[in-house]
Amino acid sequence: MMRKKHNIIVGLTTFNNEMLQISVPALGKLHQKFMLIIHNNNPTTTVSRRQIRRLGYCGDLQIINANENIGELRARIEIVKTARETNPTWIVFCNDDDLLIDLEIPHVANDNFAVIQNAVVLKHRISDLLRVMSNPLDFDIDGENVTLLRPNVGIAGTPIRATVLFGLVKVLQQIINDISKLDEKLNFYPPIGAMMWNFINIYARHINPNSAPIYMDKINYIKNDLNTAGTKYNILARPVRNPEEYYKRALEKYDALLQAALNTNAAPRG
Repeated sequence: MMRKKHNIIVGLTTFNNEMLQISVPALGKLHQKFMLIIHNNNPTTTVSRRQIRRLGYCGDLQIINANENIGELRARIEIVKTARETNPTWIVFCNDDDLLIDLEIPHVANDNFAVIQNAVVLKHRISDLLRVMSNPLDFDIDGENVTLLRPNVGIAGTPIRATVLFGLVKVLQQIINDISKLDEKLNFYPPIGAMMWNFINIYARHINPNSAPIYMDKINYIKNDLNTAGTKYNILARPVRNPEEYYKRALEKYDALLQAALNTNAAPRG
């Protein structure tokens, strides 16, 4: 049976399901039409349609409740695979503790694989989070507690061409075990967001050398940066010293894995 086509898919991954009280009501306030796909990575809980409706989202919805914690990267891969059934044009990822506040996507050239926009970042005060949870447009950028990230370069909040993600996921499934081995060698939580953003850029330019993201100077995302916990899933949330250098080295290794896979797939067969 043919499924209804959705031009935009919003993919939301969750583990601590209470965070859905932040992200889902904001999605319910969006004026654009889209399908929401939620991947619950917590095998001890079940996210239900009734729960999401009670949080204020009444649009098209699919929920994936995993039987085991497959990790953030695999969860996003599952969202992309599920999204393919409806043949969307764009996919936007949202973290469960952030707020996506606008889904307007301009008409852009086919070579533009992503639409980069701006984000507001909440840094210190819980009152700022409570304000935007009540009204996503109720924020005051003061440069200290509430800052402007201009541009917001990364996977969260950025509309990405679905065709690019569909092709990328096929390649990632070939190297997912190798990626996991690199993860295990780190003594901190892998930089999944930065890794995926690099992967998208590499793959998009691999299939089309003219590919490039385009920048739209407007705010469409609110990042919740209030969580200062030192650990995440029982490992360090970030490197203790020289985090930029450690992240750079890790990302270079992830990038090399993808490049090798792309080169192998492109090699002529004898």
